[in-house]
Amino acid sequence: MIVAGAIVGAVYLFNWWQEYRYRKNTQRAFARNQPDVLMDTPKNMVRGGERFEPALDEPTRFEPPATPGATIVPPEPIEPQLTPQFAAEPVPAAPPAPRPRDEDDRDALAESLLDPALDFIAEVHARDNIPAGDVPRFPAPKRVQAIGLTEHDHWEQVGGGSNASYSELRVALQLADRQGALTGEQLNAFCMAVQQFADAHDAVATFPQRAAKLAAARDLDEFCASVDVLIGLNIASSGRPFPLERVRLLAENAGLSRAADGTFVYKSESGKTLFAVSNQDQAGLGPTSDGLTLLFDVPRVAGGLAVFDYLSDFAQQLAGSLGGSLVDDNGRPLAAASLDNIRRQLARLYATMDDRGIAPGSVSALRLFA
Repeated sequence: MIVAGAIVGAVYLFNWWQEYRYRKNTQRAFARNQPDVLMDTPKNMVRGGERFEPALDEPTRFEPPATPGATIVPPEPIEPQLTPQFAAEPVPAAPPAPRPRDEDDRDALAESLLDPALDFIAEVHARDNIPAGDVPRFPAPKRVQAIGLTEHDHWEQVGGGSNASYSELRVALQLADRQGALTGEQLNAFCMAVQQFADAHDAVATFPQRAAKLAAARDLDEFCASVDVLIGLNIASSGRPFPLERVRLLAENAGLSRAADGTFVYKSESGKTLFAVSNQDQAGLGPTSDGLTLLFDVPRVAGGLAVFDYLSDFAQQLAGSLGGSLVDDNGRPLAAASLDNIRRQLARLYATMDDRGIAPGSVSALRLFA
């Protein structure tokens, strides 16, 4: 009896310790509010914190994932309905009114915020609808996004002061970004927070298989690291600093504008930055500059080859007009042949991204390379 009591006590203590440890992990992970990593992207930021030139001479190790086969679910058998020989014809039920198209679009937009290929998606099924104001932000080291199914059977993004209440919630934690892959500790803390929220609202929480998702996170991060390239074309002075007013005129004539941080940026019609011009030493631009750098964040730019062509032409024209030299990060001159070689490498890199189903400059790319 004493031995049996000791075993029961040991099991109880072990379970208590596990719960205590996970609660501490949750508190550490959620100790402060996290910014939206998609919107607040540090400048000149790639994996490893360094800028490097593309090196794609080795064959890619990553193959596009095979398309999973569709599972066909047989329809349930329909029982025959017997009616008397002289019974009146049954009146068919009126078909349901079609949903307005804008409602379908709104639902599709909300559901597009979550992607099973990029996210770990937890589901919360409520017995009694949960008011939007009761749903926390679930802060975490990576992007978290939540959508809810309203009492009117519409999906919407949770947040923004909605007055809706939800019968179902989907809460997604991103698997990877430029800070690396999701870790087991981070995932456990997230799951515990969702479970505690569900328990507090008498709801049922369900989760994907954690080990498989952690493996997918590592694979996704390895792929992203292989294509995470930030190209820098430098214009070095020949001993005479470049006057900023001259740089400004040349930049504006080429379609660039001055950003709030003092750099010059070239933007798409939708307002996305395609490339930027800054001081070569990353200091703020003053009255003069000893060297300029044109930065091109490869995976975050759609139509990258055309943008690189414009960037190359502008860099050569800027260097000629300022009397400087176009060089790489190691100070070696960049001739037309060198730029053509970089362009070929870019074409191969973009093909690799397309094969993976992550188009450069797409929402998926902006999320992963943030």
